[in-house]
Amino acid sequence: MSQRKVKAAVIGVGLIGEQHAEAYHEYPRSELVYVMDLDSKRAWAVGERFGCRYTTDIEEVAASEVDVVSVATPDFAHFQPTMRMIEAGKHVVVEKPLATSVREARQMAEAARRRGVKMTVNLGLRWSPGFLTVRDSIRSGEIGEPIMAHVRLADTIWVPRKMLSWAGKSGPQWFLFAHTMDLLRWFLGQEAQEVYAVGTKRVLAAEGINAYDAIQALVRFERTFVTFETAWILPEAWPDIVESEMTIYGSRGRLHFDAKRQGFELSSDEFGKHMFARPALWKRFKLPSTWWGALRSMVDCVLDGGEPAIPAEDGLAVTAMIEAVERSIQEDRPISPRSLIEGSASS
Repeated sequence: MSQRKVKAAVIGVGLIGEQHAEAYHEYPRSELVYVMDLDSKRAWAVGERFGCRYTTDIEEVAASEVDVVSVATPDFAHFQPTMRMIEAGKHVVVEKPLATSVREARQMAEAARRRGVKMTVNLGLRWSPGFLTVRDSIRSGEIGEPIMAHVRLADTIWVPRKMLSWAGKSGPQWFLFAHTMDLLRWFLGQEAQEVYAVGTKRVLAAEGINAYDAIQALVRFERTFVTFETAWILPEAWPDIVESEMTIYGSRGRLHFDAKRQGFELSSDEFGKHMFARPALWKRFKLPSTWWGALRSMVDCVLDGGEPAIPAEDGLAVTAMIEAVERSIQEDRPISPRSLIEGSASS
C-alpha cells in the first residue's frame, strides 16, 4: 500500500463543500492543500480552519499540484468547474447530482474518459449501514424477486426557504431524487426503461421560489416498477429535516426501511420540539462520516489503481432518470431515460 498522500482540493466550500474539505483533511491517505470559493471570506475561513491554501480563482487550482478535486458547487453549477479540472488533468469527485442535464453529464463523462482521468459522483447513501443492509437483503434473495417498491425522500420547507439560497435553480428532484433513484437502481441492478411523473408548483412559488413543492414518479425498470416521491414542503414541525422510508415487495417477502426512526428520539422543552435528530442539526447540516465513501474511494484509486466505487456512468444514468421526470411533468407523457442519453450524443 502506497505511503504517499493524495493532494486534494475542493471547489465550492459552502455547507456541503466544507464537509468535503473536512473529509480529505481527516482521511489518513489524503492531504487537503487547496480550497476555492467565489466568496473570499468563505474561502479564507475554510482555509484557515484546515490550514490549507485558499483562493477565489479556479485557475490557481487548475495550475496546482493537486491530484483530486471535489466540485461541491450548487447543483446547477457543476459543469464548468468539472470540465476545467478534467482539462487540467485532475481526478474529479462531483457532488450529487452529476449535472442537471443529460447533455452536460454526458459531456463530463466523455471528457474524463478522453483525458484519462477518474471521475465519480458523491452519492453518500451507498455507504449508509442501513441502506447496505437493504441492498444485501435484496441481493441475497430474502424477499424473492423484487416486484414493486415505494420510496419517499422529502425535506422540510426550511431547506428551500433557508438552507439553500439557490433552491429556485434546483428542486427536490435534483436534490433528493439523485439519492433515491441511485439507490434503487443500485439495489435492483436494473436500468430504468420509462418514467411517468406528476408535480406541482404552488406553495414555494407563492414565496418566490421557482421549485416543485412535490413530485411523484412511477419508474418502470426492467423487471420491477417503483414509485418515487419527493417534496420540499414538509412542515418545520416535522421532527427531522428529512423524511425517508422505503418499502419493497418481492415474490417471497416484503422489506420496509424507515431511515429516520432508528432509535433516537428527543422531546425537549429547551428547544420546544420532538426530534429524531440532535437539535444542532437544524443549525448546521452535518452529514455522517459514512457519507464520504466516494471521496475515500477516489483517493484509494489514485494511490492503488482501479476505478472509483461509483463510476461516472452511474451519475449519468441517474441524471437521465431525473431529466425524464422533468420532461414527463412538462409533456404529460412517459419518457425513456435511455432516449435522453442517446439523444444527447447528437446535441
